[in-house]
Formats: sequence, C-alpha cells, structure tokens
Amino acid sequence: MINFSQEEYTPPLNDDFWSEHVGLFDKPKYYADQDSPVGKTIGQPRQKGFREAQAGNAQAWYYHSDKTNVLWECFFDRRFHKHPFDKDVNMQKLWKGFEHWLIQKFPQATTLATPFNDPIAESIDKYQAFLKALGYSTLAEAAFGKSIS
Repeated sequence: MINFSQEEYTPPLNDDFWSEHVGLFDKPKYYADQDSPVGKTIGQPRQKGFREAQAGNAQAWYYHSDKTNVLWECFFDRRFHKHPFDKDVNMQKLWKGFEHWLIQKFPQATTLATPFNDPIAESIDKYQAFLKALGYSTLAEAAFGKSIS
C-alpha cells in the first residue's frame, strides 16, 4: 500500500520498498491481455485503519535483443489526479519511480521507450509535453524515448 496526498507524492526509490511490498510471480504473463496477475501485495498495511486499494496501473515490457524497456502505461486512477499530466507532480513522480524500478530490474537496458500518445491524457500535445518534461524525445514516428545513463 502506498500512501500519498494528492498534492505531493514521493514514490520510494529503493528496492527495499518494492521487495517488501510487491511480489512478482516467477512465471510472467506472455500476453498483455492475459487475465492472470503478475504479482501480489505482500504484507499488511503499516497503519491501522487503512485498507488496500488500487491507485493506478503500470505496465512495461523488456526487449532483451534491443536492450529496451517499453513503458506501455503508467498512471493513477482518475480519482487520484486533478491536473493535466504535464502539470501533475504526482504523475511525474510515479512515472520516475516506475522508471527507476525498471532500470533496477533490467540493468542491461540502454533505452526507455513509450508510445507518443495515451488516450487518458487531455491531448496529444499535453501528453508529449509531459514526456518531454521527463526527458523523453521523439524516437520514431509513434514513439518517444531516452537513453539510460
């Protein structure tokens, strides 16, 4: 469970948090539309009176031959964001936290890539402004990306 305010969310940027709270199954999903889960929450909430609730989604694929992580989606559910992506500090920190986790999980990766548009964004221009604020630039006709240093 991750607690955050709608004004300021700082995702943990260390592997200790993820290894203590999120467990990934050994057998991965092979298809994006496959129903089986890839993992589960481990442990109990640390605060009495809190309950676990899904706050959003994040999905990515690692392509070994290209040494590329492709972030397919990473967002909070609508009830948790009130601002356009390019102005939403919580979304920026969530995205950076997920990037960090992917880089730690796949250290041989040299590139992060993502689609140029997301239908949940207010507009293509605002979504691309969001990606540019995170250091992405045009990688191909329908993709943005950045090198991992």
